[in-house]
Amino acid sequence: MATDGVVWLARFAAKVRAHDAGTLGMYLLGQSPVDDEFLAAARIDYRTFIEIVRAAPDAPAVLSEIERRVPGATERLRLWSAEMPVRRRLHMHVLDLDDGVGRPDWMTLPHRAFNAAFVPLVAVLRALRPLKG
Repeated sequence: MATDGVVWLARFAAKVRAHDAGTLGMYLLGQSPVDDEFLAAARIDYRTFIEIVRAAPDAPAVLSEIERRVPGATERLRLWSAEMPVRRRLHMHVLDLDDGVGRPDWMTLPHRAFNAAFVPLVAVLRALRPLKG
């Protein structure tokens, strides 16, 4: 799902909201390389993004506020959005499978095993690189 041609924004904002609600689970916030790329394209940091998300009602409002603070950010994010799904194709496929998109029934058990194995890795990533926001 894209917001005005910008992919990842709605997912990234949802992770901030889930973090604030205590429901982030195993999703990465502050450790994700895709989040890092998004912020680099927007030319903002985690703290600023989180502040914007907390004050905005939805993804379009988040994008509007990013653009207000950093003129040209929307166009840079659109360019990044055009190539990111191609460059990060495997990453996006894994996320889709994790979300249940296109996941065949036979993958239920391997999916559960992968998620169980991922729990300690998430803990290590969060310890090594805590969220700065």
